[in-house]
Amino acid sequence: MNKFFALENLLKSGYCIIPRVILDNQQSSCKKTALRADILSYFYQKAYFAKGDVVLDGRIYTCFRGELIVNQQELAAFFKTERRQWNRIMAEFTGENIIRVDRLRGGSRISIVAYDCIVGKKSAQYKQANEGDKKNADAAPKAKKPKLGVWVENYYPEHHVKGCDIPPLDIDLSKIPAFQDKLDDKK
Repeated sequence: MNKFFALENLLKSGYCIIPRVILDNQQSSCKKTALRADILSYFYQKAYFAKGDVVLDGRIYTCFRGELIVNQQELAAFFKTERRQWNRIMAEFTGENIIRVDRLRGGSRISIVAYDCIVGKKSAQYKQANEGDKKNADAAPKAKKPKLGVWVENYYPEHHVKGCDIPPLDIDLSKIPAFQDKLDDKK
């Protein structure tokens, strides 16, 4: 029997994280939506998880986390789309701030916007900027303390939405029996 799906092989094979909305839309009855979801799924599957080198047309390019270097004409052919339709889809993705495309000689560098937030790891640029000296390292966001047995490993300040201020909680300690004795002692 082939041991391809043995637990040991599954654990060694690595993983990729794809937003659920993409996976759900791949099964859409709308061909346009399904095609866009297939393209984004491909980008997430092929994006580099760590820094690596890519050879494209005999040139070596450095590819960082959340990036892939491809030839867009080959991708258009792979997805069986016309060049005009492919350009329209890529323009929609960049307009919606899903990806960024930089032209290279012989291809394109496609960067997935907010890849580190989606994957849940701090980017190398973030670590480099905040771990340079002791003062900045102390200012770097830390993991939250466990709450009811749950540890929040990847805490980022950018996850807080601006303009959504949560009002402070007013707790009346006099109504809590454990604190009534302490309040009486202070008086």
